[in-house]
Amino acid sequence: MQSPETELVDLLDQVLAAVRAVPQDLTWQRRYANEQELIDDLDDCVGRIRRHDLSRLDELSLVFAPTGSLCEIAASSGWLDLYTVLGNRFDALYARLRDNEK
Repeated sequence: MQSPETELVDLLDQVLAAVRAVPQDLTWQRRYANEQELIDDLDDCVGRIRRHDLSRLDELSLVFAPTGSLCEIAASSGWLDLYTVLGNRFDALYARLRDNEK
């Protein structure tokens, strides 16, 4: 069984693959000015998690929230079904990681 951190990195890698696969419509969110900013932000999160730095975990939970930036991007860019699956997995991992901190 993988650690929650490893599972989260795998999940974010899947998000990054979806983002890089097709042009993203960023119209309905305000967090990211362009695709590169989105990619850089997710890459930063991946790097931190690989170093066992969870300092951006709460911020990442806002990005993954329903009607959050990533949801809006996925909905307008054609990968909402994938986002829904990954978002649900993220929620479970987020809860596990938060429980581990206690």
